[in-house]
Amino acid sequence: MPTSEPDLSAYNAKRDFARTAEPRGRPGRAGGDRFLVQKHAARRLHYDVRLELDGVLLSWAVTRGPSLDPAEKRLAVRTEDHPLSYAAFEGTIPAGQYGGGTVMLWDRGRWVPEGDPRAGLAAGRLRFRLVGERMRGAWMLIRMRGKAEGTRENWLLRKIADAEARTDLDLTEAHAASVASGRTMEEIAGTASGGRAEPDAPKGKTRAKPARAKGARSAAPARAADTPKRAARSGPADPAGALLRHGVRITSPDREPYPEAHVSKRDLVAYYERVAPLMLPQMRGRPLTLIRCPRGVGERCFVQQHGGAGLPGTVRRVRLREATGSMDEHVAVDDLPGLLGLVQMGVLEFHGWGSRAGAITAPDRLVLDLDPDPALPFGAVIEAAQAVRDRLAADGLAAWPMLSGGKGVHVVVPLVPARSGWRRAAAYSEAVARALAREAPERFTASAARADRAGRIYVDYLRNERGATAVMPFSTRAKPAASLAMPLSWEALAGAASAQDFTVRGVLEAGLPDLAGWADAPQALPAARSPRTPRREAGRGTRSRGTIPDS
Repeated sequence: MPTSEPDLSAYNAKRDFARTAEPRGRPGRAGGDRFLVQKHAARRLHYDVRLELDGVLLSWAVTRGPSLDPAEKRLAVRTEDHPLSYAAFEGTIPAGQYGGGTVMLWDRGRWVPEGDPRAGLAAGRLRFRLVGERMRGAWMLIRMRGKAEGTRENWLLRKIADAEARTDLDLTEAHAASVASGRTMEEIAGTASGGRAEPDAPKGKTRAKPARAKGARSAAPARAADTPKRAARSGPADPAGALLRHGVRITSPDREPYPEAHVSKRDLVAYYERVAPLMLPQMRGRPLTLIRCPRGVGERCFVQQHGGAGLPGTVRRVRLREATGSMDEHVAVDDLPGLLGLVQMGVLEFHGWGSRAGAITAPDRLVLDLDPDPALPFGAVIEAAQAVRDRLAADGLAAWPMLSGGKGVHVVVPLVPARSGWRRAAAYSEAVARALAREAPERFTASAARADRAGRIYVDYLRNERGATAVMPFSTRAKPAASLAMPLSWEALAGAASAQDFTVRGVLEAGLPDLAGWADAPQALPAARSPRTPRREAGRGTRSRGTIPDS
């Protein structure tokens, strides 16, 4: 596989260009620096990493795809050099041809070698920097020892630790669409004709992932045959079957992120369209922590606390200074296209800060999260929420309840930002929690330790610190029933049967409860109960951003 004298004879010998739409191999002009990755569903799914050098594309087949975790080493099998024209190929290679299967242009950009790349190749140690749409920063390819004569070279691809390295993001799961056409593998396979690649769709299209859901007050999970009132199939669609809503392209709209509840992406779009006028005023401008489940509930989900490559253009990126002094990029949503863009990415939960971009040091809400021992009846949680309400009322504060969609209830106090601060909010919420635990120790605990929760309700006050988050009103939850974080009146809360009473399916079929006036009266906190800094429990510290208990 020489680079000084490009030779594409091996590439050409493997292909019948009368049957495949792949380009014929001809060496190109040297001097380019293109980089690309093609997702390739051949006999086995893999990702082809290609680096331009000396008029050809050096190629490695990475069996599990690239990882942003520096601890992960991915097998990369060196394959034949490809022509530069292959950088634009996206389509389906016919069955029976070499590499038969669907090919997606998964990433592209430039690469910058460290030192002489030809010497690095010869030595089996190639270091470089990528400036791609999804892969960025420093990377390394290392040739493994023990190569037998006549076989392909086995290399390892790994991310070098730098600012672009991540351990909380599965890169291949997070990005399921083409950077060129916006299509999924299924759409590329379905629209290819006779083995010829389809032309790229216009650039700049954003995909969004809707999901089928369960409804308002929950019932037993509905079967497909039992749920005639699914979200209507009306609405613009493209030839690949994607749903076009509010400028966002929702791929595979009938795929079910909630398989037990039979809730599809189409249902999720319909749900968020319905609740957006109520949800967005509560959510707009807040830095978000996202729970992403690209393959749906029951499969691997992960937490995304910061921005990064692959975010839809419909969201806002907010740069904030962290406690360490460094600047990090966060995600915020201002409108329905931004909301749907994140749904398309597989976001099933939205958790927000207590303040908004532009006034990040001034919280505008206080949240007390009531997290019960699972053995307690839900009636005890309702009574606890009412006790918290009364405690706050004694200080002149009005509060509103919200079913968390998980196990408990959130008691929410809207605040006047100009008259609040993180230290004051944290001190007051801790004082309330500890007073409740002191006055009714048989019912409440202010300790996060699991051992202290038996038969009691943990009053989680730590959500009222800079960088802590709480689930946003109306957010879906990553639960099998497609339950919701649903605001309620105190009268409606008294009749709730569980924290998961409301589901996507129920809202689509029965509508929303009466929410007139919910949390619409910002208030100033009372004078500090104590001038001291809030005391931390041993080993507890401040809750890190995005750490979201199942409450």
